[in-house]
Amino acid sequence: MVPPGSRQALTVPPENTLGEVAASDPVRLPDLVTVFAKRAERLRALAPGHELEGFLRLIATLIEAQHAALAGLPAGSLPAHGEGPPLDPTTCQRDGTWRVALARILERLDAASLPEAARAAQAALAEASTDRLEALADRFLGGDVAAGEAAQAVFVAAALQVAWTRMAALLDAAQLDPADSGQCPACGSPPVAGVVAPGGTKFGHRHLHCSLCATAWRYVRTRCAHCGSTDKISFRQLAGASYLRAECCEACHGYSKVFYLESARAIEPLADDLGSLGLDVLVGEEGFSRVANPFVLGVMGESRGNN
Repeated sequence: MVPPGSRQALTVPPENTLGEVAASDPVRLPDLVTVFAKRAERLRALAPGHELEGFLRLIATLIEAQHAALAGLPAGSLPAHGEGPPLDPTTCQRDGTWRVALARILERLDAASLPEAARAAQAALAEASTDRLEALADRFLGGDVAAGEAAQAVFVAAALQVAWTRMAALLDAAQLDPADSGQCPACGSPPVAGVVAPGGTKFGHRHLHCSLCATAWRYVRTRCAHCGSTDKISFRQLAGASYLRAECCEACHGYSKVFYLESARAIEPLADDLGSLGLDVLVGEEGFSRVANPFVLGVMGESRGNN
């Protein structure tokens, strides 16, 4: 997955970007019309000739099913807002909307086009009781996915993303405080990646993108998204991929991906994260870790919540 000769270690950029926050929207809520459609489109653009082409096309199909499942969902409800992120799945009451999304996703996918493990997971979930489905959702959201449940957890994660993304779109961005935190201000989940865009200061500004509800929030440059440290931050990249770096923290041995729009303007964080798993291999070999992308559970790293 990492071609020979493609490894290139970077140092911290010479500009002092510590603590720099550009003038930009503190929080950006997902656009329900485009969020899943753009994600699937980006995956299909990345797939041709990619060494993970079949995998990227499969996930694109799953995300297209998410987009279709979103239309006409039951009204659902927003949980009462107490302390912390209003959509924190560990504290808010989950309604059954996500199970409707799951049923629609499972029905839309052509079993004949799925790998054997995914086909078995699709069949098992279609027959699962409500209690079983809710238990799977609890384990995914709690970061306790067993290896034998990884294939089912991917479908569960997709349905939960649909439900949480729709709830996030109903929030008031002005009422959400990013609080200089590496956790989503809407739901408290970890980011899938960060995106740096030109503007504001000469260094540009970074937004982290939530792995669950697709909310984006402003976060300072060159600061660990896991522990908040600004000490001993270094970068890794694959040769020829100037639009992407892994920001590695020596303090907690965590890392996060950072995409640069000035180099590749078609970036979609979750899709491009899946298209750059070779970088995860590189930094993983050096002892750094992160929360895995929900769609690679059982393939890369550990389940959600385990660093």
